[in-house]
Amino acid sequence: MSTLGCVAGMRPRVLVVVGILLPSAGVLLGVAPTSNSSDPEVPLRLIYTTDTLGQIDTCGCSGGQHGGLPRRATLVRRLSEGGAETIVLDGGQVTDGPQQAAYFAEAYDLMGYDLVLIDGTEPTGFEEALRGHGVPTLARPSSQASDPLPSYTMELQNGLRAIVLVAPAEPVELSVLAERVDATCTSLNRERTLVLLATRLDPTTNAQLAELLGESVDLVLGAASPSRSRDYRDAIPPGKIAPAISEGKALTVVDIYVDENGARPRIEARFEPVAPSIVPDAWVAGIVERYYDEAAPRSRPSTTNDSETIDYVIRGWADAATCGECHPAELAGWGETQHAHAIQTLAQVNRLVDECLACHSEQYRRTDAFDSALMVPGDGVTCATCHGDGLVHSMTSRTEYIQRDLGEALCVSCHNEERQPSGFEYEKSWAKIAHGEGAYQAAAEEGGE
Repeated sequence: MSTLGCVAGMRPRVLVVVGILLPSAGVLLGVAPTSNSSDPEVPLRLIYTTDTLGQIDTCGCSGGQHGGLPRRATLVRRLSEGGAETIVLDGGQVTDGPQQAAYFAEAYDLMGYDLVLIDGTEPTGFEEALRGHGVPTLARPSSQASDPLPSYTMELQNGLRAIVLVAPAEPVELSVLAERVDATCTSLNRERTLVLLATRLDPTTNAQLAELLGESVDLVLGAASPSRSRDYRDAIPPGKIAPAISEGKALTVVDIYVDENGARPRIEARFEPVAPSIVPDAWVAGIVERYYDEAAPRSRPSTTNDSETIDYVIRGWADAATCGECHPAELAGWGETQHAHAIQTLAQVNRLVDECLACHSEQYRRTDAFDSALMVPGDGVTCATCHGDGLVHSMTSRTEYIQRDLGEALCVSCHNEERQPSGFEYEKSWAKIAHGEGAYQAAAEEGGE
């Protein structure tokens, strides 16, 4: 996006802090729910992401899910239009395994990332993959070092430049960190200079750091908060701290307005949700599909023999058909629910991968293995998911060996906000799958009223 300068002090294991320095005064931070402004021009826009944590795309289990690299790519492109010079920066913790490195690097290249911060959590090969695509990286320094912080310089339009400083990832006393930041800033030419400083600290600790730094740092970006929707629909409070959202559910957008003399910029910070209404970028979507075709962790084939014929006692749990021998009405009712079709749901969208099978397949939950060719009959969210293995119960009919009324806690282990952001209503959902004598009696009474 910007015209990039040189890298100074590159070294392993880096954490970043982002702030803005100008020679005349500190930066005023304001909040704007939209990008509209009376200013005729936005000389610089910072788009910040961090802690994607391997969320390459939404799982697609339900509507309303935010995030995914294809939608992020479209949103970054929109935010980069309109005359604003744009810096796209990622604070690190991008992937969750080496199998994702090449795909994330290719996607970040297409999205125009100007800099990605690297810390010890990234898998081997990710930094090399980014550099192979021409995406600059900056690594975190040791918390024990006392020398100036590593930095990366970007030459911008209108004679401005941005300098990214990197603070340690490991815990360090705030006063010591503030001294290192100050020492680094005193060595810089601050003429028309924006100094970007990003930490892995939480907003409260970042606020304490900003107070120690005074006007030498004007904006601090840190680690991301969990991707709860109520967080990224809130306005960013005024101040020097611009928070971020994890898992790519929203972007942090900071607009920096500077007049012709480069004096006293005004800053507006906000979240831009990566909403489900955004049309996915076709090129990045292609990368995601290649990842699922070629590299996504897929369960290992079962070590048992043909699971369609093996005795269920040897296998370790009763399948739905076995339960249906004594409970035909329950089996028929289950067959009409989405739980019964959980495997087909994944197969239709090419998502028979570990991260999805953990909720969609009882075979995978019990064996860490799934082979569609040897699939247990009735696999999915099945009887054993809620009632236990059913072995003793199926052979003796003793009710003390079956689990009952496990309640909402079991359901929300899968029906959480990541997968069902529109909200999970336990009572309404249970009414759709209710079975057993009590449920049938309630239904009969309701029908008779």
